[in-house]
Parts: sequence; C-alpha cells; structure tokens
Amino acid sequence: MARAAGPGVNRAEFDVTEFEDALELLRGDLRTHLARSMGVAGGQVLRDEAKARAPVKDGVLRASIYLAYRESGSNDKRVQYVIAWNGRKAPHGHLLEFGHWQPFRVAALPDGRFYTMKTRLPSPKWIPARPFLRPALTGAADRVRAAMIARGRERLPQLLRQQWERDAEGSDA
Repeated sequence: MARAAGPGVNRAEFDVTEFEDALELLRGDLRTHLARSMGVAGGQVLRDEAKARAPVKDGVLRASIYLAYRESGSNDKRVQYVIAWNGRKAPHGHLLEFGHWQPFRVAALPDGRFYTMKTRLPSPKWIPARPFLRPALTGAADRVRAAMIARGRERLPQLLRQQWERDAEGSDA
C-alpha cells in the first residue's frame, strides 16, 4: 500500500510481506541486493510517472526529476530511494508542486521567460499548485508494487543461485 506524507514530504511504503519468506532464505549482502533491486524497479516506475505529470514549458523540470538511493535512510532491514527534482536545475519545482504567493509584478520577456519586477502587487496573488509528484505517487502505486514484485520474482532465483554457489565454494575449501 502506498501512502503520501504531509506537505513537503512524499513517502511511499509498500508492503512486500509475500517476499519475507524468500528474504529469510538469503543471507548477508544478497538480501540487500534483492531489496535494492526491487526498490529501483518500483522507483523507476514512480519517477517516470512523475516526469509524465510534470508541467512542461521548457522541459527543465521534467529533465531534472531523478531517482537516487538514500544511504542515510537505509540499513540491512530497510532501503530508501528518493524521487525528487534537482533544485539547482529546476529551483521552481516546489512552487509548482505546492503553489505559492506571488507578491511582485511579473513581466513576460520576448523569449517566453518571465521576469519578476521589484514592484509589489497591491495584494499578493495565490498561484495554485500544479502538483506532479504527489499525484504520481497515488496514481502509480499499483504499477510500482507490480514492478517491485516482478523484479523480485526475477532476481530472487538469481541471488539464491549465487548464494548456493558461494556456499558450494566454501564447502570445497
């Protein structure tokens, strides 16, 4: 099941209890390999959904959306991935995702870009959100889970074989 967290934080947690027995068969780093492989498969679906939903004017925001492993939130019991946008490439991403107040006048430049003037509006204008990450999370949850399960089913036999080969090498010594 996927769930979104509060404002400014989007989090998806997926129940993969059907793989717990299989995870018990794996030892050490192979266990983490399976979890990471499943996380990447689900993360790619979610990232692609967010890119498809991102508003496109010049494509900068869409191109800046990425999937990354989050080492600080991961351990041998849990792996975390982040789907976000690069704030240096698209510093306006949060304005689109959550909406914002516009206190200054804005002028359109001939090339289609906008320029924020130093003149204040008589009263700030609310610019509504055009979210893309949060709807991606709720809209793709089933596909994310399916991708994770499919990858787990593909990767588990490979890892079990690798573990068996490691064990066989160890018993030969």
